[in-house]
Amino acid sequence: MRKFVIDKKIFILFPQARVCGLIIEDMDNAVPWDGSEALKRACREAASRLGGEPFGKSPYFVPWREAYRAFGAPKGYRSSIEGLAKRAVKDSCPPSINPLVDLYNITSLKFLFPCGAEDLDAVVGDIRLAAAAGDEPFLPLGAEEEEPPREGEFAYMDDAGAICRCWNWREADRTKLTPETKRALLCMENLVPERDEELRRALGFIDEAVRENLSARTTPFWLDSGSRKVDLPE
Repeated sequence: MRKFVIDKKIFILFPQARVCGLIIEDMDNAVPWDGSEALKRACREAASRLGGEPFGKSPYFVPWREAYRAFGAPKGYRSSIEGLAKRAVKDSCPPSINPLVDLYNITSLKFLFPCGAEDLDAVVGDIRLAAAAGDEPFLPLGAEEEEPPREGEFAYMDDAGAICRCWNWREADRTKLTPETKRALLCMENLVPERDEELRRALGFIDEAVRENLSARTTPFWLDSGSRKVDLPE
């Protein structure tokens, strides 16, 4: 049985971290779909919620900025939710890509948590969230040149390399979601326990959206310092 495992070192540095999500199977990611309007609504909702507060003082982004500094992310790298939120406040909403990508972007904007997913049939072996050795192959989504993680940088990895650098900064081209994707691992992360209840609502929201829109089977999971792994389908 394959597994998704969070290394205990993550919780030594971030004891209150939460990683929750969905194991998605039998998904129709090629269903007729246009997520443009839903994405625009989510962008407007995020911009309204954020108001005019500087991102460097926002309770939604400061914990991630501090975390990135703590595990040695390159200067200027930001969490995926901060990147999405910057687009929202600049009225530059992300385009519709495919149903599952759109649904996790909508969820991320609506609830202001990092959210992403990987094609399980493109993953090699187990998935680990752990400190990188620094020599793992990593081709960023949409890029042409490899950008391997730094030694000690937290990253999602499988047996063939890194699949998401800097915890949630950027995903790999190798495991990206496509219309042909049938099975996926979707993750959302939180560092602030006061937001755990909202994280649970976000998980419920995307779980329902994936099942209703993509005719998928889903298995929700919740990982923390007391429960660090979940089984994945072969």
